[in-house]
Amino acid sequence: MKRIVSIWLPAWPIERLVREQASARRRELLEGPPFALVDAVRGALRITAVNARARGGGVRVGQGLADARAVLPGLATRPAQPVRDHAGLVTLARWAGRYGPQRHVDGVDGVWIDATGVAHLYGGEERLAGDLYARLSRLGLTARIALAGTLGAAYALARFSTCAAQPVRCVEEGDTAAALAPLPVAALRVDAEMVLLARRLGLKRIGDLYGLPRTSLGRRFRSDRMAEALLERLDAALGHAGELRAGLAEPPRLSVERSFAEPLISMDGLVAAVGELTHELAALLAAQGLGLRRGQLVLSRADGSAAYVVIGTAAATGDGRHLLALLAPKLDTVDAGFGIDALRLEAMVAEPLAAQQTTLGMEHRGDSGGPVGAFVVTAERCTALEHLTDRLANRLGSNQVLVMAPAARHLPEHAVIERGALAQDRRRGLVPSSDPAFDSRHRIALRPALLLERPEPIAVMAEVPDGPPLRFTWRRVEHRVATAAGPERIAPVWWRSLPRLPGRCDEAEEEPAVAALGERAVRASVPRTRDYYQIEDREGGRYWVFREGLYGEGEQDEPPRWFLHGVFA
Repeated sequence: MKRIVSIWLPAWPIERLVREQASARRRELLEGPPFALVDAVRGALRITAVNARARGGGVRVGQGLADARAVLPGLATRPAQPVRDHAGLVTLARWAGRYGPQRHVDGVDGVWIDATGVAHLYGGEERLAGDLYARLSRLGLTARIALAGTLGAAYALARFSTCAAQPVRCVEEGDTAAALAPLPVAALRVDAEMVLLARRLGLKRIGDLYGLPRTSLGRRFRSDRMAEALLERLDAALGHAGELRAGLAEPPRLSVERSFAEPLISMDGLVAAVGELTHELAALLAAQGLGLRRGQLVLSRADGSAAYVVIGTAAATGDGRHLLALLAPKLDTVDAGFGIDALRLEAMVAEPLAAQQTTLGMEHRGDSGGPVGAFVVTAERCTALEHLTDRLANRLGSNQVLVMAPAARHLPEHAVIERGALAQDRRRGLVPSSDPAFDSRHRIALRPALLLERPEPIAVMAEVPDGPPLRFTWRRVEHRVATAAGPERIAPVWWRSLPRLPGRCDEAEEEPAVAALGERAVRASVPRTRDYYQIEDREGGRYWVFREGLYGEGEQDEPPRWFLHGVFA
């Protein structure tokens, strides 16, 4: 006997967007000014989702944007993201694996789960559905859940037979027809044209179709095909006909296991067995071009209980010895009980493993030949810092070891952000590793090796007011300029000086990096343009200086000032 769970998420696009925001922005989107998502539908902008305030103001899904603004002039909008909405539903469907092995996305705002044979693990169907509802609520999702014998029945009940007061409904196998009878024909997953035609024929409820002679239904509809489609949906919902459905394709499990004839008690034997598993997992990952970012070791005890050891890495790694070095110190804290019966090592998060250049330059040979002063950067030296970071973060805690990551900010002092060494780079403002505009390989020659904590003022003499310096004084030392390159103009973050409008829901300003670094951000009343120059003095020193402000900006503005921001190696 099949048992299907249907989850309907009526506010999914809005709540999915809210979950991606910072805590302060979440409350603003949910409880703040009226807000809606819009998308182009047949050449016109239409509302696809609304928050509670917009719904209370009369804005409806499917309404044109112009009509919605006429009803609610203060409506704030943002483009819908259907691709990200679908990807989020896929993630949610995978998360729901505890309730059934087969599950999939159902439309644009739902998920179905085949829970056949699972209810007894939760103490019954009511408790299974209740547990699912509670977990979704803790995730901040508004859910309506129904459990029935067919997908069609569960879909109809979740969307047309639940409410805020009764968000969960379970229907026994023999009660399906009675439960569906009072629901509208639209609950059978038919298109709007068929619903309209059925209503004109007086068929408003699913129960109206039960006693209708099927041979005469084709004559009432425009074609036999429409009548057959409606009857097929009805039969599928009542369980009189099968319905093809396929669950999500499960990703391959990147795990290795080892069972023992006799329980392991000694720590030496346990470390040796874990070492074998790390090398097996490394080989499995290497075959797929992947590296581990987060792993879990499950130690099954002889009494049926289990212990868990979790490790993380700052960068994807396929080194089995390094994985063992991270796991071994944590094994000392594991209580083996009466012995360990089995081990399972799994890569919970894996990423593509980028190829590494093993050498850079040539070895210093001195008198034996070869160029003096050449150098070698081996793969071992490149990964030594990463391995040290991993060991410290796994021993002290991922939030106790911090690293600086590039951020999509234009001002140099804001172009980094502080994060945990093992973080997955999900914070707003971090630069994707695939973004060529912020690729360090393209920018290494444009930025100095030493960036001052704060730009320091310098006294400059230039040949022309808006030209490069001829000489400058920094820290009471005068430098005469031999060569200069530039300018590189960095425009101000102009939107920071705009007044904030009520109900405005823009992207975050270019400010979080300052807060993350703990610096004191001073908001200038009018942002100023910077012109950066790379200059070299007659002694060979290379500096990065900039002029803040432009000549001729206005009589009331301060004259441009010069600063030194960095020193090149």
